Amino acid sequence: MKSSLLVVIITLIFVIFASFTRNKINDFSNGYLKDFNRIETNIINNNWDEADTLLSKAIKDFDKEKNIWYKLINHGYFNEIFMSIEILNKSIYLEDKMISLQELEKIKMTLQNLMEDELCNFNRIF
Repeated sequence: MKSSLLVVIITLIFVIFASFTRNKINDFSNGYLKDFNRIETNIINNNWDEADTLLSKAIKDFDKEKNIWYKLINHGYFNEIFMSIEILNKSIYLEDKMISLQELEKIKMTLQNLMEDELCNFNRIF
């Protein structure tokens, strides 16, 4: 009886932690999606200096927050995002609109995939 109660308590703690983590990951991803949407708007409007400034700020913030989430979620997402950010940074420097928009779309898709991958549903549990 005591072992069953212990298993139920541990399961509840795990579910609560997973739910909390999912909400925080969604907040994390949605915040950066907004940042990258602003960068995209600036690139479309040929505001390259503003896009570069916003990207530099996003890189700093993302690098700080990455250390927290790197331990809990799939590392591949962060590797993919940082690879695209490097290409985006160079393409903004060269003012190449096509490659910039392409890399922004990759980053946004990766952030959306991150949110979907951390979604709690029965298909992921069983």
